[in-house]
Amino acid sequence: MNALNRAWKYITRRPTKSVLLMITFFLIGNLVILGLGISQAAENAKVLTRKQMRAAVSYEVDYEKFWDYINTLTDEDEINNAYNNYPRINKETAEALTQDSRVKAFNFTQTAIGYSLGFEHVPVGNEDTKNTDYGSYIDENGVAHEYREPDIMIYGTQYPNMIEIADETYTITSGRFINQDDIDSAAPHVCITEEMAEVNNLRVGDTIAFSYNDLNYIDSLVQESGGEVSADDFREEYEIVGIFNNKNQVDPNSENFRWMSPYESPQNILVVPMSAYVESMLKMTTTEQKLHPEYYTDFDEEEYRRSMTEPSRIIYLLNDPLEVEDFVRDHQADLGEYLKLNANNETFKKLARPLDTLSFFSNVIVWIVIINAVVIISLVTALTLKTREYEIGVMLSLGVSKVKIVLQLFAELFLIALLSFTLASASGSMLAGRVGDMVLDYQTASEAEYSDLNNEGNYYWYGDNNYFTNVTQEDLLSQYEVKVSPVLIAEIYVIGTLVVMISIIIPSFMIMRLNPKQILLEQN
Repeated sequence: MNALNRAWKYITRRPTKSVLLMITFFLIGNLVILGLGISQAAENAKVLTRKQMRAAVSYEVDYEKFWDYINTLTDEDEINNAYNNYPRINKETAEALTQDSRVKAFNFTQTAIGYSLGFEHVPVGNEDTKNTDYGSYIDENGVAHEYREPDIMIYGTQYPNMIEIADETYTITSGRFINQDDIDSAAPHVCITEEMAEVNNLRVGDTIAFSYNDLNYIDSLVQESGGEVSADDFREEYEIVGIFNNKNQVDPNSENFRWMSPYESPQNILVVPMSAYVESMLKMTTTEQKLHPEYYTDFDEEEYRRSMTEPSRIIYLLNDPLEVEDFVRDHQADLGEYLKLNANNETFKKLARPLDTLSFFSNVIVWIVIINAVVIISLVTALTLKTREYEIGVMLSLGVSKVKIVLQLFAELFLIALLSFTLASASGSMLAGRVGDMVLDYQTASEAEYSDLNNEGNYYWYGDNNYFTNVTQEDLLSQYEVKVSPVLIAEIYVIGTLVVMISIIIPSFMIMRLNPKQILLEQN
């Protein structure tokens, strides 16, 4: 207590020195608040944006890396061997990933376009602006053929725990969803959308028919077979076990709306067991094999089944978007060459580059300010000790310990720093937001070329959904807001305390070496 009391008296007795130190700490505090405020705002913007994104991870082939490897090959045998060993996702690895506690749901699916038989697809709404999906033409033999565009999309799922069910994109309104018993028994069961059920007055328990083959192609096969096969060989009949509401809707403002085909509409989706899907495809292939055995000389039914149950990619939905990077890092090494876990991170990182640059330089500035503050305060304190030798000598001769003198020195600097950082917190709060916005505007202007990178490097085929949330740089930067929070102010006081503690290390060694008798003799 005596040390604190003496420290306060010394501060008030030396106003010039105290004010100069106060200005120094005040400037240091403002610079640190600006640096930390901008850095934290940048990190918070990335975290908030990531939280709004779907926590999706795709297990897929790294096509870019594979094609780069192909381009390095010059020997024709090596190229052919590389193509013959084309990378595929590993089913065992894919299933092992589902056991991770962070995985909420996953899509192990195959997709195929199809043709409705005896029921109508849900109109897309662009029939007046696009070519009709029906038509006819006459071949070179003078035979008239009817052309009909595919109008449904069939999803074969290997597991009932689909992402769309887990995140309630699909909500069952009648009946049930495909279950594991359906999948294990290859049951011809199907779930359809609510809109499709309304258009066709369908209910749970009704049967619908469709074909995976082009109807014109079927007609040609029937004619070619001379009665050996019929159109019924390509007809699939499935019982409706569930009707669901699909939250995904056709966007009439999208660029592709005018040319959108019915099968691209979210309302024309059928969900079936993967096993039933494979059996249907196998039946279709077997029928074609009867007519053209020369094309199927190496046909292996088991290999065919295996290949049909290997999707081009598998999507995992995690519980928390903030777990995505850890999930990828933990499992990437287990995948093998030319395979990857894609979490859309590359796109996100490129979009966040202005914020990363901003955060990096802000942190550098903070460290430079802190290091300079320690050096300056240490030098000022050490230099002023020479003028206080008599004062220190008297206190030592009166029995005041050197430790208490060091504590007094610490208290002097601490009280000045406390008052300065309090003032800096008020002024820094007003400056941080304005300065942060100015710096961000400058940074984004210099990196404008990264503003349109959505889905860069991602590969999709027809029927694939983009499970990644589309994020623009504007979405990311809209979350950027520099705020001086109570936590930030607490950090300022902690940093100030550490600066004071480090700054008195050198003066403390100087005090420990002082001899009170020698000081007083020299003064006399």
